[in-house]
Amino acid sequence: VFICITIIITDGIFNFLTVIIASCIDIKHKRQDDDSGLSNYMKKHPSLNYDDRKRIEVFLQNKIPLTISVGGYIASATISAVVIPWLFDQIKFYHVATLYIIMPVIAFANTYANGLTDWSVGYTYGKFTIFVFAAWIVKPGAIVAGLVACGIVIAALHISSQATQDIKTGYMTLTSERAMVIGQIVGVVIGSIVSPCIFLAFQKSDKPGVTIGSAQSHYPCPFAGLFRAIGVIGIGGVNELPKYCLTMCFAAFCITILTDVLSLVSQGKGWKLHKYLPNMTVVALPFFAGPDFPIDMCLGTAVLYLWTKMNSRSANLLSSAVAAGLICGEGLFALPSVLLTMFSIQPPMCMKFFPGGKEVVVVDTFLHNLETPTKT
Repeated sequence: VFICITIIITDGIFNFLTVIIASCIDIKHKRQDDDSGLSNYMKKHPSLNYDDRKRIEVFLQNKIPLTISVGGYIASATISAVVIPWLFDQIKFYHVATLYIIMPVIAFANTYANGLTDWSVGYTYGKFTIFVFAAWIVKPGAIVAGLVACGIVIAALHISSQATQDIKTGYMTLTSERAMVIGQIVGVVIGSIVSPCIFLAFQKSDKPGVTIGSAQSHYPCPFAGLFRAIGVIGIGGVNELPKYCLTMCFAAFCITILTDVLSLVSQGKGWKLHKYLPNMTVVALPFFAGPDFPIDMCLGTAVLYLWTKMNSRSANLLSSAVAAGLICGEGLFALPSVLLTMFSIQPPMCMKFFPGGKEVVVVDTFLHNLETPTKT
């Protein structure tokens, strides 16, 4: 577990620093090209067509007043500082207030990086939050407090980056910025009601007496152990690690850094080497998600490779749509699966694979001794 954590965190830190450096370089270029307003921008970019000019005009006409934004944020921070410590007594109101004070800076950096790379590093911030708060509190309940703080950070960063993406969509489609933000607020309100109901449905359909998310559950949550282990390390649990664990973690750290550096340099130099270098986070994830995840990824990669070889143009145009359909289909099937489990509907046939040897003999003997069911 800790080796995988080392790989994921190291890869996340490396890519996070890469995104930050790219963001700083882009901001520097933007400052050098600064102008004094929309009219100067239009003069400086005479190639803008009518559609682009209209988009800029509509976007700037529907700005949200600063007083509403700041007032809403302060109100949300106040409510969270009161409600969250009431729900989780391991975290105090000043912890939540500290999070909300530094959140605008973190959210801006994450959203700006997401706009440049189309990749949010919110979970990397969340892992850092667990470390920081577990080390800050250092008492019974520090792990829970770190996980709560991590949840606040991830939710805030996800909403900020997603809202910015929706605003960009509104800009492209000449939709009011206010309408997009109101839609986000309505979605959050609906989600705060629907999500607990869905969780209760999963909990009710799980095995009796088994905690949902555990390894014995119908719905295991492998990443729960990852985040908890990060909290354990944060409060000084390194001394309790197995022998040679730190040595192996250091080796995983070096391999991850070497792989990421080679990939980054090969991309910058135009070498073909980066096409054969694996993403280290993807390498570590199957150890948590189980064998289904790498088998699915391998099958999808093989199909995409063959599709590209047969018709590269069609693959480039339609592969994203096909991938989105597969992801949505698998996600939507969770609902009928839960309903079948809730009503105790058994499948008409069950298949299981056993290794050869004595175990097969035992199973055959058991099956032959079963009574043949009679029709009624």
